[in-house]
Amino acid sequence: MKRKIFKYRLVYYLAVAASLLFFIISAFSILNLFNDFSIFKTIFICTSIVINLFAFINLIEKYDRAVLFLNLSLSLFIIALGYPILLKVLSGKYYDVWNLRFSFWILLILILIIVNMFEVRLNRGINEIENIGKHED
Repeated sequence: MKRKIFKYRLVYYLAVAASLLFFIISAFSILNLFNDFSIFKTIFICTSIVINLFAFINLIEKYDRAVLFLNLSLSLFIIALGYPILLKVLSGKYYDVWNLRFSFWILLILILIIVNMFEVRLNRGINEIENIGKHED
């Protein structure tokens, strides 16, 4: 029996593609460390690589925590892209906000909403109150 993480197969493929893309982006961001090194950047990139790798593996193997790691990965990228956008808006450069980075940021938020909307939630707890009076052998 195949396990389902999402209600629709298209959402599963969207999640796998997004997870793979995020892993590739975070893996290639190691090369950016050679230009200007920072401990904060190093910790952020290493954390991003680990979370994205866990998300991709869990999605491929269809483990229970796949959506959790995908949400962590998406949140990490939303925060990383949202910070420069917020700084531009607060500095008064509204004309510079509608660029490719902002569009990608909106796309990430939409993927996060779609993934969480079509997630299959299983109730694995056994409710003993409902089983009172039933004869089970």
